[in-house]
Amino acid sequence: MVYGCSKNNIGKYHHTIAGIAGFGPGPHSLMSQLSDMVGGKFAYCLVHYSKINTRSKISFGTSAIVSGRSTPLVSEYITLEAISVENMEFPIMVGHEKTYTRIPFRSPTILDTGAFLSYLPTDLYQQLENALISVIKLVTIKNDKFKHCYTIYPNFPTIIFHFSKGAELVFTMRNTIIKYKDLWCLVINPTNDETIIGSLLQMDYMIGYDLENMNVSFRATNCSDH
Repeated sequence: MVYGCSKNNIGKYHHTIAGIAGFGPGPHSLMSQLSDMVGGKFAYCLVHYSKINTRSKISFGTSAIVSGRSTPLVSEYITLEAISVENMEFPIMVGHEKTYTRIPFRSPTILDTGAFLSYLPTDLYQQLENALISVIKLVTIKNDKFKHCYTIYPNFPTIIFHFSKGAELVFTMRNTIIKYKDLWCLVINPTNDETIIGSLLQMDYMIGYDLENMNVSFRATNCSDH
């Protein structure tokens, strides 16, 4: 195994972090160096942030096969095709009538365990926010970190991310809402860049990568018990 050392790093890292492992397709990544032993397969399960004494886990090879629907992996991206709120697709205004239908879009998406929050392109984020406002019917406020917060604990709906080939991530408020400075805030913010699904939304999902067949699979799991 070949390991590297870097000194010019950008980002916020906790003092307990020993380093960063690369799992990409490059020749020097950990997965590329282990390819003969693990067949391009790895899976991880992130425990809920409230489980401070429980470690998240990662597995390789035959132990990393995740049953369930998969979505194609193109380079480092999967494709987000729709988002629904409380089993309703994003609302589209037609004249004075509000109809619920799927808005066709294809948003390249990165699963980023190093990102705490998640990000949607501004136009998609605005549609999501409008849908949430129409369902929750509470006044929202912004702060220095989050764009969508409540002063009281909201009855927050289920949010579903739909990916190509039928794979889905179903998020309850255990994933989507976090308390910050006496506010309850959505862990998704707008961005002018690509869609990023951060660690908070990935909690309690077994996420498996198959780099030989270039797909990613999801399975809802209590990662604390895995």
